[in-house]
Amino acid sequence: MTLTTTAIRLAPCLHEDRLDAMAVWFERQLWSPCQPMPPQDARRVPQMRRLVAARLRLCGLPELVEPMKLLTSELVTNALEHGDGPGVSLLLSCSSETVRLTVDDGSRESPRLRAPELDAESGRGLWIVAAIASEYGGSWGVSPDCTKTWCSLTAPAAKEPAV
Repeated sequence: MTLTTTAIRLAPCLHEDRLDAMAVWFERQLWSPCQPMPPQDARRVPQMRRLVAARLRLCGLPELVEPMKLLTSELVTNALEHGDGPGVSLLLSCSSETVRLTVDDGSRESPRLRAPELDAESGRGLWIVAAIASEYGGSWGVSPDCTKTWCSLTAPAAKEPAV
């Protein structure tokens, strides 16, 4: 199992012109939707949540840690369950106005909002993504080639670093 992490620091995060990006790629196991998710893939979800949370704290965005952890869980889980590429990539980018999370699963099938049965155990992930993005002044969508799902939240004003 390969986990490749690349963090690119483009400018200091704690200033008003905050600009930062983090990219992660990991290999996924091939498995049938009729089977449970392999444990090594399931472990990727909390790993990605921790990486996103740490990066947001580094960028002075503690207010967005909890919503972005939930968004990370939903998008990475969807990529693992529905993607068909050999791996999953995650890109977290921060600017002075927005924080954007993009997950690429290599699938050419467009994610869509579903209307699950009341007792269904799945099918609500993109509704959660849409609700959180809206609550934080952001949005979500899918790339034109359907391989990437993204969401963005409005970034709070940057605070001056404590000296």
